Amino acid sequence: MMDLIKLKYFYTTAKWENMSLSAKELLISQPALSKAITNLEAELEMDLFFRNGKRISLNENGRFLFKRAERIFSELHHLERGLAERRGEGSGNLSIVTTLPYTFTNIVDLFFYEYPHVKYLQVPLSKENLQQFIENGKYDVCITTEKVDHPNVEWVPLFEEEIFLTVPKLYKEVKTGSIDLMELDNLPFIGLTKEYSFRQFTDQFCKSVGYTANYQVEVEEATTILQLVKNGRGVAFTPETSVNLYEDKIRHLKIENKKFTRTIGLLKHRYLYPTKISEAFVAHCHRYFKDIENKNSRF
Repeated sequence: MMDLIKLKYFYTTAKWENMSLSAKELLISQPALSKAITNLEAELEMDLFFRNGKRISLNENGRFLFKRAERIFSELHHLERGLAERRGEGSGNLSIVTTLPYTFTNIVDLFFYEYPHVKYLQVPLSKENLQQFIENGKYDVCITTEKVDHPNVEWVPLFEEEIFLTVPKLYKEVKTGSIDLMELDNLPFIGLTKEYSFRQFTDQFCKSVGYTANYQVEVEEATTILQLVKNGRGVAFTPETSVNLYEDKIRHLKIENKKFTRTIGLLKHRYLYPTKISEAFVAHCHRYFKDIENKNSRF
């Protein structure tokens, strides 16, 4: 029967695909590691690596075992955290995958009041990180606007937010409080580059109503956009959670063409142990967005 030490040796070697680096991480000699991998392959009656001199890489059998080993060690990591919490030793670490930096900042800032000693790790929502979360539960929570259907995760809708057109206060369009995009006089747009999901989302909306936004400025940092609008450099699409109702230099106009909203939600892993901190954070997210709904209902 395969034991955890053998599996750890394989997993580390598969991760690095380099005997020297793997042996260094495992604190054993390279010949000892090489022998352990050879013995494991003999025990399993299958090769796990392609070997070309000093270079190694996973073969199909190795990739099969690596994926499952990754799940096992992720589960062990969560188990150790859970046991530490029960002993009162939990350090309060929280890792969150998200593409909503502005919203994330506000949520975490308020969460600090309740849990001032929590250590946070914000991870960008790339395809690889999302896959790691879904398959192995590598991170605690995922905040996203894209619903994911997968048996390993649960999608929990939190808030349906409206998308506004943000313009400088002195623009004539401000007078009505809403705007028909087709009536815009070729205003310069400011937005994220086309690689970002929010830009793709707004481009798709514009296409659906027969409008083409003229982007004069495209940036990589979302916080830059509203500052440029404040400076009178153009207009921008702004999600509701990024709207400051008390901002003096800009106005957020309702788009008349058709309903323009997106849903913010949480992805929770179904099969991994949720820590007390992650459960508290999920409850905090529900309260945070409920408060936004209550505030908006008063305006």
